[in-house]
Amino acid sequence: MTTGQKGLVALTDKIPFGRELVVIVMAAITLMVCFHGGALKSGPEAGVIMNLPDALLGMQGTPVPVSEGEQEILPKDTEIAKKQYQSTSGNVLSTQIVLSGGEKRSIHRPEICLPAQGWTLESGNVVSVKLSNGKDLEVMRLTAKRPIVLKDGTKRELENVFYYWFVGHKITTPYHLKRILMTNFDMVFHNVNHRWAYVVVSAPVLSGLIPGGNDLKQTDAMLDNAVRELAPEIMKNP
Repeated sequence: MTTGQKGLVALTDKIPFGRELVVIVMAAITLMVCFHGGALKSGPEAGVIMNLPDALLGMQGTPVPVSEGEQEILPKDTEIAKKQYQSTSGNVLSTQIVLSGGEKRSIHRPEICLPAQGWTLESGNVVSVKLSNGKDLEVMRLTAKRPIVLKDGTKRELENVFYYWFVGHKITTPYHLKRILMTNFDMVFHNVNHRWAYVVVSAPVLSGLIPGGNDLKQTDAMLDNAVRELAPEIMKNP
């Protein structure tokens, strides 16, 4: 993040209604640039590599096809990579990268789409993950639940944990608002339109549902280790 971007984000925490004010001001300036300035440059190359590893944490991965719903809703130039990894004990780890094209509506917070998939959001907070290259990466951690029916007809509640973050060109953030602010800042002052991606790593809490299933603490540890290993592989500037 540049010095100017950091100052812009810090401003949101120092004045009343700072975030709302900065968003409004940046939007107004962006419109002025669009009407009176030159055309925006296309964004630089993506900050991610759209190639999920064949194995993660020693677990073999299986490609997951893009659903019909995703194909219908997302712009045609959106790129998506999805894989699922499963341990010998039956624990499951899912990974997904969504990379925007010319249109920016490809990128959104998972909090927007998860309720539409039947999940009830429980909590959200930012956690720091120490990557395998020694750097720290801030990611958003979400927990969500939804009802399921087991094979014997028993009704249970399944909990899932999601870790996600946004990746631009040489910048990352777990915050949707900061992503918007940094996008507008670079559009206005550098005449560049970022090509953003978001990465999601998730896992269900399977304790009590399958023999050897991970509890919440073990699930978090697995996700932490997965991000530690995955991020340096798929991010060009981790």
